[in-house]
Amino acid sequence: MMEKNKKLGLFYGVLGPFLWGINGVVTQYLLKVVDINVNWLLSVRLLFAGTALILYVFLTDRKNLFRLLANKQVYFQMIIFIIFGDFLSQYTYIIAIAKSNAALATILTSLNPVFVIIFYVFLQKRVPQRIDVISVFVALLGTFLLVTHGSFNHLEISPAGLFWGLLAAAVYAFGTIYPIGLIGEYGPLPVTAISLFVSGIAFNFYRPFFIALPTMSLSNWFLLIFFTIISTAFGTAMWFLSLHLIGPTTMSLLSAVEPMTAMILSVLLLSVPMELIDYLGAGLVILMIVLQSLKTRKIG
Repeated sequence: MMEKNKKLGLFYGVLGPFLWGINGVVTQYLLKVVDINVNWLLSVRLLFAGTALILYVFLTDRKNLFRLLANKQVYFQMIIFIIFGDFLSQYTYIIAIAKSNAALATILTSLNPVFVIIFYVFLQKRVPQRIDVISVFVALLGTFLLVTHGSFNHLEISPAGLFWGLLAAAVYAFGTIYPIGLIGEYGPLPVTAISLFVSGIAFNFYRPFFIALPTMSLSNWFLLIFFTIISTAFGTAMWFLSLHLIGPTTMSLLSAVEPMTAMILSVLLLSVPMELIDYLGAGLVILMIVLQSLKTRKIG
């Protein structure tokens, strides 16, 4: 039984980041090829992914869902997480794709462990561990190679793309640290589902999804529905299910599947140009993820 659960956990653990990686590539296609408005796309993604995820949680973990909704004392904490965690992470990531491409946006967002390290150093006022220092150095070197190709004289990515990608990583790191108490009490899926759903409702007051619908082919509507809605919701569900089955150490390693998927599919499907130095830079960022997973194993 344990072996079966481990295999299932590994399958979910690969499937979740794989769906997220595809999600980024499809988002780039919809924004830059189909020319969908970025705010409309975000409005649809937040509302319908949030609806799908909250229905899933209602069917699988309604006890914790209702416990969380009933506790008014955590409402302020949830509002902070909804705005500066879930919503802002979705928004900054999509803008990063719009200003660069899915591969670079996903790789830059994968730098979030660096910001987690920085947050903890300042919050806890402690000297970082040696593996953290190495991780930061490796990640910064990889980012430098990606965005400059080793030259201090120019950027290979637009300044806006670099800004939004790094901001997405910082916001993701905040969204990882801030709700730890909530997640410990109610579980990750109820917290994430409510956050995504409320973000979708709130953003639709600013940009209602039913106004000025884009003109698209049936295949593009399928891409929108399946990959930007289903993969957002159920990619998240798969991730947390696998976390429960195989633990954080293995999951830290498997999170590297997302940038690898986005990078490979961007090159194959969208003809995004990447040179050897880009692969080297991306490899160093992925190495940082591996180093942080080794740190998790050591702590465990």
